[in-house]
Amino acid sequence: MSQPPPIDVNEAIRAWDKEKAFFIQTLDLRLEHVERGKARMRMPFRAEITNGMGAVHGGAIVSLCDTCFYIALASIYGREQETTTASISCSFLRPALPPSDLIAEATVLKAGRRIVYGEVHVFSDDKLAAHATVNFLNTTP
Repeated sequence: MSQPPPIDVNEAIRAWDKEKAFFIQTLDLRLEHVERGKARMRMPFRAEITNGMGAVHGGAIVSLCDTCFYIALASIYGREQETTTASISCSFLRPALPPSDLIAEATVLKAGRRIVYGEVHVFSDDKLAAHATVNFLNTTP
């Protein structure tokens, strides 16, 4: 079986910037790198995404994890693959405080025909702020 061609990172980033949904634009999620089964995204720190304590809201962090993992999945199956989040569990390990952007690194650990399993590490100021485990369901064979 031949290896798939390498991913053109610049083209993937251009496509992402062109096609991202309104909610993703609202969070200002930025794709920085993608390779087969892996993705890295940035969510710039902004007051609009903080909670009452001034840290990044947990819901924004989970959205970052979910989106970053989707990009890692799409690097294997293609963007045409219909998929949905089946489950996501996120542990918040430290507050994500200003002025640091959040960096998410997603890895597909098991790429099955229907179930795709992996994890996302989220860093703030180079420290691990959150860890998520994710299951996606490929909805069409």
